[in-house]
Amino acid sequence: MNSYSDLGIVLKRSNLGEADKLITLYTQRHGKVTAIARGLRKPNSKRAGSLELFNVIKSSFIKGKGGLDTLAEVQILASFPAWRQYLGRVNLAYQLAEVVDKLTPDHQPHPEIFEILSLALSQISSLGSDWELKIKNLKLKILVELGYWPRTKEFIGEIDQFIEGLINRPLNSSKLLEKLR
Repeated sequence: MNSYSDLGIVLKRSNLGEADKLITLYTQRHGKVTAIARGLRKPNSKRAGSLELFNVIKSSFIKGKGGLDTLAEVQILASFPAWRQYLGRVNLAYQLAEVVDKLTPDHQPHPEIFEILSLALSQISSLGSDWELKIKNLKLKILVELGYWPRTKEFIGEIDQFIEGLINRPLNSSKLLEKLR
């Protein structure tokens, strides 16, 4: 099969060459996928707005040689405009996206991770004063679903330090707001 379609959440974007971007998505059936979005940086690109961070999209991919697929078609399903204007809420989305990106290998499906991330992004706009506990619980759910923490054991301690120990490097997103103060 040379092509496939899936639902995905945009986790990361980086420039590639003069006009292309590498897009990392967490998809429902294929896990983490990094694909080339050809011509995305051109001023007349029709797909540029579709591939903003945290968008939930329906996309078609063409399998490529060397492990990099190419994005063929993209359709936005959700873009979360209610919280995108608030830096604190965007930072929470960055934290969750970074944890999923760092802890998941490419092309290993975990539909439950897609569901956790999708639900979390839809709930960010309604977080109240207990947002820190909810984000910690979401990170813990991700750790449990990926097998890094047992379901039956309570987590005591700093979850970001635990994750940093797993990935052997610091998390950038959780410290973003501290740098801005």
